[in-house]
Amino acid sequence: MAPADRINISPNFKQQGLPCDGQVGDLIVLSPLDRDEFDDSPKGKASLWLCTKSAWEPENIPAVWSRVQFDGFATCEFPVPEPPQDIPNLSLG
Repeated sequence: MAPADRINISPNFKQQGLPCDGQVGDLIVLSPLDRDEFDDSPKGKASLWLCTKSAWEPENIPAVWSRVQFDGFATCEFPVPEPPQDIPNLSLG
C-alpha cells in the first residue's frame, strides 16, 4: 500500500485537563501517558478535543471543549469498514 498523507496533532502528554483559554476551532490531543510510554489499552488512551465556545477574558469565562467521538476503530491489518449510514441529520434547536 502506498503511504498516505497525514496530519499529526502533537499530544499534550501527562495531561488530563483542558486549558481555560481557547478559541473556537482549536484542537487538542490529550494523553495521560508519558511521551515514550507504551499504551497497553485496546483502543488507545489519547482523546481529541475541539473548542466549541471561546473563552471570554473580560468576564473570566473559560472555553468550552467537546470530545470528538469516533464511530469505529481500525488497524492496517483489516479493511476499513463502511461508514455508518444511519446517522441522523443535524437540525437546529
